[in-house]
Amino acid sequence: MIDLHLHLDGSLSKEDFIYLAKKNNVSLGNEFPNNIVVNKDCKSLEEYLKRFDLPCSLLQDYESLKYATKSLVLRLFNLNYIYAEIRFAPQLHTLKGMNEIEVTKAVLDGLKEGLESTPGFDAKIILCCMRQSSSELNKKTIDAAIYLNDEKIAAIDLAGPEAFLPTREYKDLFDVAIKSNLNVIIHAGEACGNESIMEAIDIGASRIGHGVHLSFDSESLKKVKNKIYFEFCPTSNLQTKSLKDYEFVPIRQFLENEIFVTVNSDNMTVSDTNVIKEFKHLYRAFKLSKEEVFKLLSNSINGSFMRESEKEIKRKALLTKIDGFYDTILL
Repeated sequence: MIDLHLHLDGSLSKEDFIYLAKKNNVSLGNEFPNNIVVNKDCKSLEEYLKRFDLPCSLLQDYESLKYATKSLVLRLFNLNYIYAEIRFAPQLHTLKGMNEIEVTKAVLDGLKEGLESTPGFDAKIILCCMRQSSSELNKKTIDAAIYLNDEKIAAIDLAGPEAFLPTREYKDLFDVAIKSNLNVIIHAGEACGNESIMEAIDIGASRIGHGVHLSFDSESLKKVKNKIYFEFCPTSNLQTKSLKDYEFVPIRQFLENEIFVTVNSDNMTVSDTNVIKEFKHLYRAFKLSKEEVFKLLSNSINGSFMRESEKEIKRKALLTKIDGFYDTILL
């Protein structure tokens, strides 16, 4: 089990909320725990994103960030994951005085401490810039990655309300990241269409967060086929009304057109899901074969930001685990 698109603040457990709320003297509200999961009547991505206000309020100091990251690593290990890339926006965790470097260091420390007790599992982090933030603030996120220069920092991402802030406006920002040899991911083709995806690729993204609205015209296929990795998050896309139902997830079209597609959770708590559940949904919708599941997981390994030697270890692990995993999603 592999997850390349997993947000830290969207994946706190119920127990994490209770512990962190007590620690930080923050009220969880009368609706807890219902207020940590998106409502079924969610109308848009913008409404979905409001579910992050409470967890962000709990993650504003070193110990809280370290605790939450370690907790997530341990939960992923207990779910029999073999690899994950955990993303977060450092700028969202600076309300109590920490800077982006200190925030990132806290997450790195929690990650590394968690990995000490999770044999066979590995993880890295991804730093998110935000569409609604200033160029100056987003530049601080990239500067933090450059300054720390840690091999556990996998990439820079761009997240936030895609529909109101066009992807092309962030070219100069990501030029800085690319010149510093940082990998680039961009959330695109979730709330918007194919144009946003093409713009993301044009400014240097090697992976696309979501991307379900890719057009299969010849020019688009030429840009993405056997080149760009897409991070599908089916349940999240249904909740944000990006897609109507699981049967509309274009997983088969991507596979048949030889486009590298992966299956991910996005937010384990906000969307009440994980990669195992996502594969179960897709199996029910498409009766995925074991070979297709293996291909999707292999794409996740190949599209990850691990070193090639690390990827080879995970490929061998996948070969030994695929039968058991496939049996799990059939249940």
